[in-house]
Amino acid sequence: MSNHPQQEDLYYPNLVECRVKITGASASSKPLVRLPLEVTDNHAIPEKYDFAVEKSVMKKKQERSVELKMANGGGTITKEELNRSVLVKMKSVTGAKEDVCVAMLESNGYDLKTSIEAFFQSKT
Repeated sequence: MSNHPQQEDLYYPNLVECRVKITGASASSKPLVRLPLEVTDNHAIPEKYDFAVEKSVMKKKQERSVELKMANGGGTITKEELNRSVLVKMKSVTGAKEDVCVAMLESNGYDLKTSIEAFFQSKT
């Protein structure tokens, strides 16, 4: 192990007995080395990853593309996309949960300004 301070934490005990086989012109004629059983039998399976960060990024990307379509006037925008865009704007302004914003928007006909004002009036 190296004496370099940044490399002291890079010690892998399961790889101590591993060897690399070089192929090609510089390859030796030694037989392959088998991995020890403790390396092959005791490998840890990582926990299931929920991809929450990736889903969040994709959701924001989709919301931004809807906003860009609206700003550029290009493409056909569905009512759901328009409502989603209004919901995102309301959430960013109010900081409220999505279900609260949806309820306010639905009760005010998805009028953003009226819904935001109603939200803040309900807080006082």
